[in-house]
Amino acid sequence: MKTQPPKRALKFLRWFCHEDYLEEIEGDLIEIFEIQAEDSQKKANWNFTWSVIRYFRPEFIKSFQTIPLINSGMYKNYLKIAWRNLLKQKQYAFINISGLAVGLTCFLLIFLYVQHELSYDQFYSNTDKIYRVYQQQSGNEYLGSDYFAVTPAGLASALKAEIPEVAQATSLEEQTALLGREESYFYETGLRADTHFFDVFPFKMVRGNPYTALNQAKSLVLTESLAQKIFGNIDPIGKSITYKKEQKFMIANIQEQTLTVTGVMVDPPVNSSLKFSYLASILANTRYVEDVEKETWDSNNYHTFFTLADHTTPLGLPDKLSIIHEKYVDYGESFPYEGSYYVQPLTDLHLETHLNFDIGLKGNPRYIQIFSLIAWLVLFLACINYVNLALARSIKRAGEVSLRKVVGASRFQLITQFISESILITVLAFLLALGLTDLILPVFSSFLERTLSLNLLENKLLLPGLLGLVLGVGILSGSYPAFLMSSLSPATALKGNVDRKFSNISFQRWLMVGQYAASVILIIGSVVIYQQFQFIQNKELGYNKNHIVTFLVKDEVLSEQYKTLKNEWLRHPQVVLATASTSLPANITSQTIITDKAVTKNALIIYQSLVDYDYAEVFGIKLIAGRFFSQDYKTDAEEAIVLNETAAKALGWSPEEAIGKQFIRDGKETIVGVVQDFHMHSLHSPIAPLMLQLNNGLISYISVKINPNNLQETIMMLETTIKPYTSYPIEYQFLDNNIEELYRTDRLWGKMFSFFTLLSILIAALGLFGMAAFRVKQRTKEIGIRKTLGASVNSIVSLLSQDFLKLVLLGYMIAIPIAWYAMQQWLADYAYQVELSWWMFALAGLFAMTVALLTISSQSIKAACSNPVKCLRSE
Repeated sequence: MKTQPPKRALKFLRWFCHEDYLEEIEGDLIEIFEIQAEDSQKKANWNFTWSVIRYFRPEFIKSFQTIPLINSGMYKNYLKIAWRNLLKQKQYAFINISGLAVGLTCFLLIFLYVQHELSYDQFYSNTDKIYRVYQQQSGNEYLGSDYFAVTPAGLASALKAEIPEVAQATSLEEQTALLGREESYFYETGLRADTHFFDVFPFKMVRGNPYTALNQAKSLVLTESLAQKIFGNIDPIGKSITYKKEQKFMIANIQEQTLTVTGVMVDPPVNSSLKFSYLASILANTRYVEDVEKETWDSNNYHTFFTLADHTTPLGLPDKLSIIHEKYVDYGESFPYEGSYYVQPLTDLHLETHLNFDIGLKGNPRYIQIFSLIAWLVLFLACINYVNLALARSIKRAGEVSLRKVVGASRFQLITQFISESILITVLAFLLALGLTDLILPVFSSFLERTLSLNLLENKLLLPGLLGLVLGVGILSGSYPAFLMSSLSPATALKGNVDRKFSNISFQRWLMVGQYAASVILIIGSVVIYQQFQFIQNKELGYNKNHIVTFLVKDEVLSEQYKTLKNEWLRHPQVVLATASTSLPANITSQTIITDKAVTKNALIIYQSLVDYDYAEVFGIKLIAGRFFSQDYKTDAEEAIVLNETAAKALGWSPEEAIGKQFIRDGKETIVGVVQDFHMHSLHSPIAPLMLQLNNGLISYISVKINPNNLQETIMMLETTIKPYTSYPIEYQFLDNNIEELYRTDRLWGKMFSFFTLLSILIAALGLFGMAAFRVKQRTKEIGIRKTLGASVNSIVSLLSQDFLKLVLLGYMIAIPIAWYAMQQWLADYAYQVELSWWMFALAGLFAMTVALLTISSQSIKAACSNPVKCLRSE
């Protein structure tokens, strides 16, 4: 048998080559091919293909002007035919349009969310020039990271003075405070900033001069919304406001002051990393003034931002920052960690999640990637539905295609007709998706705690992007059925061979396999996420979290009155115990360094919390060696320390050996007790060394253990009692709710994942329903014959279902390793996690198989129970 040249290359040559040259070129190439094929078939194939490509030049390409162009009337006719076909086959239209609509709705919702996350801090006129400085202290791990967003007070001025590339630099800090006048006060989040704030961040000022508004220590700039709340329509410039700063970080600094309003600015947009309703001068912070005047820097409390000068780049900044760090930073011998400065564009701030003490609302780049993938995946599943159903429906249109070809329709015209129908369906689905998105978006925005809007006119990228998406989905979904149907010869269709040719299209089967593989992956992910959250819910944390009410202490006055409050509460029959601390056991964030000798090489980074005598009893923390703090020991207030097991082990002692040992911090501290380890952070982090010490009168939380009976009455009593001692709004929370807050973001993403999983299952089920309905209709006559010969309903249902179930099973087998790997990566974020078990995968498979079986059976049983006489008459 003579060897044939590559079919695709030969077909391509015949398609483009002019008739005047085709016979000669084709003959020469085939002759050369046959000679070369005697030595090497592979080499001959390659040379033939390459030669064809070389002939694809203007002088050899034929004119395509003879191909009938499609005018507007032709398109109108195609759309009219497409519309009639949709009305004629309502079930097909419903499944395709609803499936695509669900996929497009999912895509739209996630697109709006991702666009919002990526738009943060893009609104400044000089966005591309704004950077911030952060630092790494190698080995000084805090909450799992040794990167810190805070820097020294003097860094901003040093940047401006010593680095030519820096045009302006500013220092700022976040804070919360009570602001108001007369009897009207508002608890607000704001910033303290230096005089160069508006040089770096060019927010528009409504009243006042941005370059002088923060020059004085008692200056205050309000946003428009806060100015309206406090002053109404009165011009606030020059007016006085009482300012009460919230006590924070166990330091009483800048309490009540009278500030003067020097400016009113626009509110920061919703996509601003800097969230604030006022700007106060940082010069009022005496600690800042002292720190900025120091010749060397020994603390980090401020965020440093700067702008680049024109025609400069940040490439050389790391080396110059290293020189500044070496020149000014000196933490003393007790701090053994090497530090270094880095710069980061402002636009990266929102999605930066690994910096401690960072500023602004944070997104999560990992979840953006995951849900972007899900958006495309769900849309892909919807497109698969269209392709599969279009292929199935095309069998019934083979006669139409043949007749069109007989009367002179070109392949190009047929392809255009089928793609036009696909675009029409996509447009209808898109319009439905817009309505669904508009309906769901408010709930979706509230759920994500973001301000998302579907504004096609204001959002410049949205409308062009959506139009491109609709055309892309329509063309891609319709292309394969269009090219396949247009390739049919009239003889094939008229001989009735179309059913046999299309019924076993491997591409169609693999699309269904891929569809169910994707759905099963998402189902397994939902099962694992649910189990992890159940594990978190039920895990023993090492302390009691039930029936404990916690009050956040915002001012020093309340701290001073704590003992009076405690004595009054304990007289109430519903109050069991009360205690005070600088941190709740679920979220201890303060850190210090201790050493068992006066040398830095034995230093240990340790978390610390200042607590009251009843702390262990209120929270049910177990003592495993020694004793807890007691009023019977007067020295406890000055030198007694209680460690957890992990801290004792890190210092090289067993719990019993640690009792009586001393280490050095500010002075000599004596270990009087060791408590059992408890989870003082979320389960993302392992248990770390912890030190408890008696508080010095300044507290951040008051915790009250109460009886579960008459909760509302007890809470009202606690609030009424505490109110006379503070001018701040009273905030209370049950401890178990406080713990839930640690996983609020995780649960939010978990619910989103489950929601989109359900959408994918719905789309897959719709597609399977449509395919099952078509296959049943295709085999109507066969079903009638089988029933006439005595086949039972069960046997017919089994016959019709088994092919689909095989595809679902294959999809399940493909999904298992992918889902296992993906869930291993997700669980790696948790120090304490569930083990992936076989039953999780089996449950997901059983669920997918059950949905598929119910979907198929709804059509199979209907067909199996039909009258065989009607079945035999159907054709």
